[in-house]
Amino acid sequence: MAEETVEAELVDIASTEAPRSLAIRIASFYPLGKSPDQDPSKMIRAVWLSTIVFTIPFLAALPLLNPEPEQEVEDWYADWSTQSWSTEVGQTVSSGSRVEAMVTIDQGGLLVANYSVENQGGTFAGVDCQPQWLAELRAPDPVNYSDGSNGTSWSAENWEGTDSIEINTPLPEIEASSSDDLQEAIFNLKSDTQVWMYGRGEWILSVTNQGSEGVACLGSSQQVTFVVNLTISQWMEPRFADGDFNFTTSTVGGGTPVGTFVALGGSVPLLLIAAAVTIGLRKSDTVSPKERADGDENVVED
Repeated sequence: MAEETVEAELVDIASTEAPRSLAIRIASFYPLGKSPDQDPSKMIRAVWLSTIVFTIPFLAALPLLNPEPEQEVEDWYADWSTQSWSTEVGQTVSSGSRVEAMVTIDQGGLLVANYSVENQGGTFAGVDCQPQWLAELRAPDPVNYSDGSNGTSWSAENWEGTDSIEINTPLPEIEASSSDDLQEAIFNLKSDTQVWMYGRGEWILSVTNQGSEGVACLGSSQQVTFVVNLTISQWMEPRFADGDFNFTTSTVGGGTPVGTFVALGGSVPLLLIAAAVTIGLRKSDTVSPKERADGDENVVED
């Protein structure tokens, strides 16, 4: 009878110790907060401390890898058009006098300056008198002239005809999500003196009568009629009140929530394992002293 009793109790001891030793072995792999002894309560604390630390990278993937929420946005833009300012003056002047046309530009976005001079003849005292004059153009900023020169002024003797100065200010690239943002961006162009406001100021085209040349020509007595024309073209500032503002709508954001998949796929298994190990450690910690004593007695009887 004694042998049968010892054999039965030995099997019971093995079945009781198996889950306990498995939970302890797994818990020993958690590196943070480890204790030298195998106290179940300390091992549980180490399991959860390590688990929390290990799940942080997966939770961080939520904002990093997940797309922005899908939403509809407005993209505002302006309809730009052009405008021209022109001054034409026709006048008969005597020697030493001049004809002048001026255009004042107080906004930016200059495109081209066209200018022309026409000699319509006059009255001369003498034989074979040829009028002499000086054509001049003055600009607020240095510009390129058709003869290859560059500067704020240009002049030529006895010049007659039509010419132009290309400035071609590019349209600004403006990104605006509302009409107020677009209006503010257009207003702020006035501070761009290098590009948008280049050429702003007074443009002056003039012709000065320098007398005449010829046989027995009395240059001081001659009078010549000149017609000068100066035209400046520029971008016209769009206005909301004039219906120059428009917008398009588009959808941004959305897509596959990769961050959610990464967070769940990485953190959930870790939490489940930690929970299972915790249950095993708690069971091992709740073995009653009587059960342990009975096991010891059976071993002694052997």
